[in-house]
Amino acid sequence: MFRYRIRFVVLLGLVLTSLACSLGGGAVTPTVEPASTDAAQLVSTREAPTVPPVAPSQVPTKAPPTAVPPTETPTGTGPNGCILSEQFLADVTIPDGTVLAPGAAFVKTWRVKNNGTCEWVNYKLIFAAGEQMGGPASVAVNATPTSGTVDISVNLVAPTTPGEHKGGWRFQATNGSVFGTLWVIINVPAPATATTPSTAAPASANWNGEWGSNCGSFNCGTVNLVQNGTAINGTFAGGGIIFGTVINNRLTGTWSRSGSSGTIDWWLGGSGKKWRGNYNAVNGWCGYRAGETEPAPCGVASFAGDWNTVAETFNAPLSIYQDGSQLIGTLVLPSGNVPLNGSIDGTKATGVWNQPGGTSSTFTWYLLNATQLNGNYDGNKKWCGYRTGSSAPATCLAP
Repeated sequence: MFRYRIRFVVLLGLVLTSLACSLGGGAVTPTVEPASTDAAQLVSTREAPTVPPVAPSQVPTKAPPTAVPPTETPTGTGPNGCILSEQFLADVTIPDGTVLAPGAAFVKTWRVKNNGTCEWVNYKLIFAAGEQMGGPASVAVNATPTSGTVDISVNLVAPTTPGEHKGGWRFQATNGSVFGTLWVIINVPAPATATTPSTAAPASANWNGEWGSNCGSFNCGTVNLVQNGTAINGTFAGGGIIFGTVINNRLTGTWSRSGSSGTIDWWLGGSGKKWRGNYNAVNGWCGYRAGETEPAPCGVASFAGDWNTVAETFNAPLSIYQDGSQLIGTLVLPSGNVPLNGSIDGTKATGVWNQPGGTSSTFTWYLLNATQLNGNYDGNKKWCGYRTGSSAPATCLAP
């Protein structure tokens, strides 16, 4: 019995010793089992993800052309963007500073060029500034193409207050845009009073009193003038009014009658009993005292003043002094000043001048209007002229 116990104890010790070795000894290498058939099939049947192809970078062989902007057409404030512009050419009537009687009716006329890109159709000239002088709010402008010229007139009345009076007028397009400015500038002096014989001006400048006159079909009849120093006012047939200024023996000024008006230019003769001259520069008008006959020639046009001349072999400025039917002048050439002398009968002036080199030659001129003349020298070479603000006549050589 005891022997069996001893065997049990020994056997138990061996078992415990074996267990201790199994738990406390070196690391145990785990056994790797082979992958199952199902897992292998899963891995082998999964498709690789599709990667989209990348396009190769393209390098241009040259730079793209630079866009050229379209040419811009200039635009203005006129209809459809056209450009509104005007150029003043001349005072056809009533130059700036003209002396007019208080309350005198007159017609102001300007000459203007359309130097814009708009055709002037149904345009107006409207009052814009200063004194309206009895004028309308607007007047119609005749149709004027680009580069064309037009004369525009306004009926006005001189104020009764002495002094300078100024009014401004502007163009108005059909779209309402306004442009340009034209001015009328006149002077109204204090009314003249009659002078007594004891204080009368010398006979060579005495315009006082009654004159018989001849102005052709215009029918001027008797002229009555009142002079106060150098100021003149007066009347003529049909309710006409005269106003002017005396310089030496010359009377320049304006006339007005029945809504029409214009200029006068008269020269008193040496006897003081006759005068000759014109109205509107080219129409004859002369006068004479009671018991006298009219002078011959009666009418003489106004050649006096400065001219730009165009001739066969030269272009040169010309200055003319006129005393009634006589004129003297100076032609300014690069080689020096050249004198000329002549006489006037109506609108025709004839005389002599010295060509460069001293050769004497003849000239003949015809006054076409207040600002243009044409004619010739030596009978067949052109010689014409125009005042500043105007242009050379279309036909230079005459006759």
